[in-house]
Amino acid sequence: MCNSDVLYRMPAEWEPHEGTWLQWPHDGTVLPDGSVVSGYRDEIEDIWVRIATELHRGENVHILVNGDAEKAHVEEKLSESNVDFSKIDFLSVEIDDIWMRDNGPIFVRDRQGGLLITEWNFNGWGGRYPSEADAGVPVHIGKKTGIPVLTADICIEGGGIEVDGKGSLMASKTSIINDNRNPQKSQREIEASLSKHLGITNFVWISGLRGEDNNNEVTDFHIDGSARFSERGAILYKTDPYGEAAPYLLEAFERHYGELRAARDAGGNPYKLIPVPMTRKNIKGLSYKGSYLNYYIGNEVVLVPVWGDAHDALGLSIIEGQFPGRRVAGIYVCDLYKYGGAIHCVTQQQPK
Repeated sequence: MCNSDVLYRMPAEWEPHEGTWLQWPHDGTVLPDGSVVSGYRDEIEDIWVRIATELHRGENVHILVNGDAEKAHVEEKLSESNVDFSKIDFLSVEIDDIWMRDNGPIFVRDRQGGLLITEWNFNGWGGRYPSEADAGVPVHIGKKTGIPVLTADICIEGGGIEVDGKGSLMASKTSIINDNRNPQKSQREIEASLSKHLGITNFVWISGLRGEDNNNEVTDFHIDGSARFSERGAILYKTDPYGEAAPYLLEAFERHYGELRAARDAGGNPYKLIPVPMTRKNIKGLSYKGSYLNYYIGNEVVLVPVWGDAHDALGLSIIEGQFPGRRVAGIYVCDLYKYGGAIHCVTQQQPK
């Protein structure tokens, strides 16, 4: 991709933030079968309280709430944690669910350094979930902030991409080069759009897994639970050292490792690959393990999912070593994970 075709740049997550955007859970969330999740908010909102409390010490926290009554409730919850409300603000707007990483804005800079919002035609992970309200979130945030909104010509979710801010993007093919997002779009056309809107000159693709081949993969294998760039230029990748995962997952892990070994950065250099084990045991109440890679990098803290598992301390230690100067905070996410995601999935950074 010629550099003249690159109009914008997505900063890396570890670059300075103005703040972080969240969508607060509410009891009106609808599942694909049309049923409403009972007790959704009460079950998981303490995770949001912890996220906001940890992050607001080093940046602003912007919270979408599903109406003014929800806003009052959230204010009460945060008051119990003694947050500094000068670092918190709210946007009251209809939302479907909680996954801000996927349906929310992706912030980029233009060649003059100006900030823009890109929105990427969110369609509920290939039409699997209700998405009409959530698809409008980038425009609502643009109106609130006064930041211009640019609509891209392809469909992606924020959890499906990982960038290093230096020209490289990592993603799984199944979550983007897929007819349930981008029918009749070739890999070359998709790469051209990602290059133009996010400043990408180098692609690191893993093959991924289709949701049709794995009942747990609603996202068609988002990258943010499987492989992440580190501030030190390495790639952290998920592994199961005990070989206890389902055979199709173990096959995918081996294939992805080979693809990452063959990858090069924008300067043509191989990546240092750092394995991060999954949890030692399956998550309570589920038939599969958890990943530590769905972490979120704030200005002062890295929020890492923990599971009450024997591998928690190891996962925290590996990630801490890749982000010097930031404290690491583990947040227990088992109650959230059964709905399909963890910390990175519910956060979205706004560059400073």
